[in-house]
Amino acid sequence: MRNWVNEWVQEGAIYVWRYDRINRARRGWHFTGDPAGCRSIRNLLDRMKGGEPYYRTIKLGQVTEEIWNVPDFGIPKKDKFATMRVQFSPEVNDLSMSIDQDRLVLTLGNAQLKSFTTALAQVENGDGDFGIGTSEKRNAESWMFWWM
Repeated sequence: MRNWVNEWVQEGAIYVWRYDRINRARRGWHFTGDPAGCRSIRNLLDRMKGGEPYYRTIKLGQVTEEIWNVPDFGIPKKDKFATMRVQFSPEVNDLSMSIDQDRLVLTLGNAQLKSFTTALAQVENGDGDFGIGTSEKRNAESWMFWWM
């Protein structure tokens, strides 16, 4: 049987960062990407959905001042993540991000897949300055999406 996830090849650029001074508006992770990068990650997640647990590691672009200045929330943390492991497990209910040494680990399942891929599609199409909840729980952390 053909393994569509393993055949996936990343295109474009994706950027992920967080800010140093945390308040409600700045808390959480911030995402942007060029259209090809957003489309590519959506394609990867589309290949993962509905199946067994999968993961793939993607390259992250270096977050520049031009990028983190879009929301104008000040200076970001000094994180320098070069890669992000995208872990899909169908039964996972929440979006989560953890740090494993010098890489990020994004975990998601069927429950939040649509909201995350829809956010990437919006950025791909030139929309930005919005957030999505990481969970159905009240007061769940929000992740912000920006157009470059």
